[in-house]
Amino acid sequence: MKKSLIIILAVAIIGGLGVYTKSHNSSSASANDQSSGTGASSDNNATAVSSSPTASSSATSSASGGYKDGTFYGKTISTVYGDVRIAAVISGGKIVDVKFVEMPDDLGNSRQISNESEGPLKQSAIAKQSAHIDFVSGATQTSQAYETSLQSALDQAG
Repeated sequence: MKKSLIIILAVAIIGGLGVYTKSHNSSSASANDQSSGTGASSDNNATAVSSSPTASSSATSSASGGYKDGTFYGKTISTVYGDVRIAAVISGGKIVDVKFVEMPDDLGNSRQISNESEGPLKQSAIAKQSAHIDFVSGATQTSQAYETSLQSALDQAG
């Protein structure tokens, strides 16, 4: 009983910290975007690292949507749990799929969290047609890294 209470309290504290960090980093990321043009998060726990390929060679301009068609690879974002890298598939100018190129899976717990967060993160990105996704409770750092990597992919598609 005590153990369950401690776990619930810890999850609540970590979740609250994640919401605070996300809102705090959104404003500093916007300032960084304007000054450096990188879009990389200033969060100490998530550092962007460029990797190739950055976009597929089949990218073509789309007249019906806001993005160019093709598959666009986001930056690799490092977290304390492992790397996150996303590929956005655009068709008809819209996000039609989000592929997980890299997700944290080094530890059993990281693998479980990645598996459980994969579907909701993908659904949120497709439903919202942007990188401003709903975070998954218990997977805050993975959600933040997912959002940052997806945004870098969408910047290429824009």
